Amino acid sequence: MSEAAPGADFESFVLETIEAFSRLARAQAGDLHSAEDAVQDAYLKMYRRWDQLIAGHGSLTAYGRTVVKRAVIDQFRRNERMVLVPVRELPETESGIGIPEAAYEMIKEGIDELVASLPERQREVITLCVLQDLSPAVVAQRLQIKEESVKRYIKAAANNLKKSINEHSEEATA
Repeated sequence: MSEAAPGADFESFVLETIEAFSRLARAQAGDLHSAEDAVQDAYLKMYRRWDQLIAGHGSLTAYGRTVVKRAVIDQFRRNERMVLVPVRELPETESGIGIPEAAYEMIKEGIDELVASLPERQREVITLCVLQDLSPAVVAQRLQIKEESVKRYIKAAANNLKKSINEHSEEATA
């Protein structure tokens, strides 16, 4: 290696091995982007130790393949440690069951005692659909009943809740 161009040998090494290392990383990683990152990481590690590597008597290509394989493994380890935080969606103008958002929030606040007075299946359906904002299809799947049954329970529960609300409001005004 000459004093004038300290990276010249490294550049020629990269040009000679880039295709082979990329294929190896792609085969190991199975993902083009992870493979490209792994190859770049491997070249960076090798560049930092380039003077030591060319002074050694081993094959640079064989050493490079080992570094690429380890870089792929490191890439997977980094990805496993990543914690994916769900992005909170913006509230819709209506809840999943078609109730306007403002009314939905009001219902959720004072509904606990009213829901407790409902029959068991209506209470389950209202809790899942209204309080947890699940769709009738999902609730039907969870409760192992038909979606139409869920909708009937919602309607019956809504009617029972209206009656309870009317009774409470009459008692409050009396």
